Amino acid sequence: MAVNCAAGGGAVGSLPCGDCGPCRRIAAGSHPDVLVLEPAGKEFRIDQVRELCRELALKPYEGRHRVALIAGAERLNPHAANALLKVLEEPPERTLIVLTAPQAADLLPTIVSRCRQLRFKPIAARHLAAILERAHGVPAAEAEAVADTAGGSVTRALAMLRQGWPEKRRRLLAELPELAGGPPLRALLLAASVSRARSEAEEVLGLVASWVRDLAFAAEGVAHLVNRDVRGEIAEAAGRLPGDFAPRAWEALQRAERRLAANVQPRAVLEALFLELAAAGSLPARSGAGAVNPSGNPG
Repeated sequence: MAVNCAAGGGAVGSLPCGDCGPCRRIAAGSHPDVLVLEPAGKEFRIDQVRELCRELALKPYEGRHRVALIAGAERLNPHAANALLKVLEEPPERTLIVLTAPQAADLLPTIVSRCRQLRFKPIAARHLAAILERAHGVPAAEAEAVADTAGGSVTRALAMLRQGWPEKRRRLLAELPELAGGPPLRALLLAASVSRARSEAEEVLGLVASWVRDLAFAAEGVAHLVNRDVRGEIAEAAGRLPGDFAPRAWEALQRAERRLAANVQPRAVLEALFLELAAAGSLPARSGAGAVNPSGNPG
C-alpha cells in the first residue's frame, strides 16, 4: 500500500492512507499490480514461478510499482527457487518482491544472498488491540478478543475480522465445554460447521489451544487467562471435567497439528480432534498425567 498509495505519493517512509482507491483495492486483493503467489499444494511448482517472472517483466498497469508477495517461500523447491534467482538478482524497474518465511535458514542460500532481510517479532496483544481499535475502528472488547488469538499479526487479525471470526469464536467457546464429555454426534456436527478451509482449521486449533491452556490455568487457580471474557464458563468447565482432561486435550491438539501439516483434509482433522475431546471429557483420570505447555501453542 505504501508504495502505491495515492495520498502518500510513495515517498520513502510514508504510511498508506488506507482510504484511497489503490489502498482499498490492495486490501480487497483486487489491485492488478499486487501479485500474491502461494504454494500449489505442499510446495511451489516451477511453472508458477516462471509465470510470475513473465508477469513481472511487464510494466505496472496503474500503480507506481508492481509488488509480488511470495508467501511461504520456504516451500520453494530447488527447481522453483532457481527459476526465481535471475529476477531477484536483476528485478525489473519499479518492482518490489517480498518473500516471507519463518527464518532465513529455511531458504536456499542463493535466495537469501539476493534479498534484504527484515525480521519481524509478534506484536504484543495489548498493542495489537490498540492498533485494531484506533486505526481500524474495531470495538474495544472485540479488538482484545481478536488480538489474543491473532498470534501478534495485524494482517492475521484483520483477516479474522473480515471472515467473521469474533462470532465464530463466541460460538466455539460456548460449544467446547459442552463438547467435552458429550456425544460423538455433537463433535461431528461442530467439525462440519467450522472446517471449510485450512486457514479456518488453523484458527480453530489456535482457539482450542488457548481454551485448553485456560482450563489448565483455571484448575490451578491462576488468574491470567487468554479468553478473559468467558472466565466464568472456563472456571465451571475446569471444575467439572476430569483432572487430566487438559493433558489429554493437549496431546490431541499436537496430533491434529501434525495431521494438518501433512495436508489431511481440515474437516477430518477437526472431526478427529473433537471426537478425542469428547472422549477425554468422559474418561476416568489416569495416573501420572502430564502438564500443559502454558505458551498457548500445541506445537
